[in-house]
Amino acid sequence: MAAAKPTINAHIPKTEIITKHKVIRFGTTRKAPTEDEAKLFSYLHQRADLKVSRGNIPVGFYACMFLDEGQPLFLETRFGGYEDGLAVGPQFQISWKAEKEVIPPLDSLSDGWYKDLDDLWTLVLSYFEKRAILSEETLEYLDADPYVLFGIDDPLTQQALVKLEKFPALMCETVPSLEDWAYYLRIDPKDGSMLWLVRAMMETELPKPWTCYKGIGSIVCYLRSDTGQVTWKHPFYDYFRQLRDFCRQASSQEVMQVRCNRLLWSYEATRIEAEHDHDPLISPSYVARMADIFGFDVKTQGCVVRNCKAQLKAFAKAYRSKQDIDVALIDACHEMLQRDVAKYSEMVTHWSSEVKDDVKFDLNKLAAGEMFCVNCKIVALSFCLECKDYLCLKCYAELHGKGSRKDHAPFCLVPCALCVQLPAKIHCTFTDKSLCHKCYALSHIKMLPLDGKENQPRRINYVEQYNRYAEFAKARVKKIAVQPEDIPALDDAAYESVLSTDWHPFYDARGVKYYHNFATGERMRQSPRRVPAMEDAGAEEKEVTMDVTKIVETTNELLENEYREAKPLEVHLPSKSGAGGLERGAVPLSGFDALKSDVPAAVRAAEDPEHRLLRPPHRTHLPNELPEDEQ
Repeated sequence: MAAAKPTINAHIPKTEIITKHKVIRFGTTRKAPTEDEAKLFSYLHQRADLKVSRGNIPVGFYACMFLDEGQPLFLETRFGGYEDGLAVGPQFQISWKAEKEVIPPLDSLSDGWYKDLDDLWTLVLSYFEKRAILSEETLEYLDADPYVLFGIDDPLTQQALVKLEKFPALMCETVPSLEDWAYYLRIDPKDGSMLWLVRAMMETELPKPWTCYKGIGSIVCYLRSDTGQVTWKHPFYDYFRQLRDFCRQASSQEVMQVRCNRLLWSYEATRIEAEHDHDPLISPSYVARMADIFGFDVKTQGCVVRNCKAQLKAFAKAYRSKQDIDVALIDACHEMLQRDVAKYSEMVTHWSSEVKDDVKFDLNKLAAGEMFCVNCKIVALSFCLECKDYLCLKCYAELHGKGSRKDHAPFCLVPCALCVQLPAKIHCTFTDKSLCHKCYALSHIKMLPLDGKENQPRRINYVEQYNRYAEFAKARVKKIAVQPEDIPALDDAAYESVLSTDWHPFYDARGVKYYHNFATGERMRQSPRRVPAMEDAGAEEKEVTMDVTKIVETTNELLENEYREAKPLEVHLPSKSGAGGLERGAVPLSGFDALKSDVPAAVRAAEDPEHRLLRPPHRTHLPNELPEDEQ
């Protein structure tokens, strides 16, 4: 019996393909500068059913196709750039799985992007066949035109590309970002002067009865529920487009004027809609928006908050009277806020650098009369070793006459006996007077007799005098309870607490005062400058280290040596058991502030029978009525 001949299955081209693709992003049609480059981005295909189709290959096209095995295939396009001055044309990349593994795998000769989609698709199919990853049915389905499988040759894709050239659309993969809105308005996302307009459109709510949803190609579609109208165009797109064109031609003052008018217009509109449940105009959100209009950030420049609140009131008054804010008010507000920032930066520089730096004592300049009093601006004759200030003798006596400054250690120079202004440099041994060089040479030496002129004056040694005063200052510092090494060094935070502009007072809709921190976004009712009493009953116990006890004992010992009759200091350490409020140094609370309420009335009435007889007073007549005997 002869063997049967093997059958040969001829390839039958597919005339009908059921597509399973999903266009994630349509991309854009590249506007080529030359005809030769434009031909690279167009295609002319003859399908298996002998139908001819033509269209454009989009740039940034992104589509996926789900296989029966549950793994998706992705196709993405991009502009290939130029090589040797010639355009490369579109490039294609195919990946699969959720991790987007590039097929074929990357090597040293290829980065995954190919110029010809047909050649790339042949490599992809051979990759799947060699590894037997997909089933025969899936491989047979994929053996087709990739332009058709991924939707580039789909009439819906080509129509969408043509429509996107004429009408812009908001496209996003999940939620529209700031960049998506910027591209929708045809604004460069890197243009910081126009981002406020993008944010304004992004934060604008859709008017009723409009709603939105994400359609094919990640395009946001807007639906009017009463008529069923569907469009890509945002209901307020024309308004923001005209505002964009105006701001590109207007001056900075006119742009700020428009933004301030929009700010007050939005407040009035939301106030009418919300009625009672609406924050007042002077609120953190509107103050922050007001500062942003003039180019300031309240998170880092809190010094402008106070004048922003004042100018908001002035703008609201002008807007309600004329429905517009004059440019003169805008200029005045801008200059005022700039002055506030300049003053604050100067103050920060002064506190952080000039005041914080140690004052360098210059004995030579002080003795030469080149230092001046910080109070009256005349020649200084003294230097306070603790205040670090140069003062004249009169100002030193006035400022250090009482209080804790009375015990400061001064370094005083001897004034000239004749001019009483400059410090004395020499001491006349004949007349026992201290004089400056000028007075001694021009006046004093002429009044001396011949035997007095022969006596050489003695030079005053201020260095030795300064050392004595310095030793006195050190001895006084030792008497202070806290030693210098125990005092922590001041850092920038210490001066920042003095110049802090983070917390600002506001009032809510009920008129209750609260404090808002622009840097952190926190709010609190209690003033941040108030220090809570940690010794109240019910407060958390705070451990006191032995350093405090040691300091107190040192202070008591020093005070005992200097002041015998002084009462030693006492320190109350919190008991570990926590029993007894007085032992913890707490103030006993009573009445409504007490931690425990009083005995209930029913219990007291049962224990004390006389307490039951107590009755509240009753009025026997109205205030305008008189007793019967007086009528």
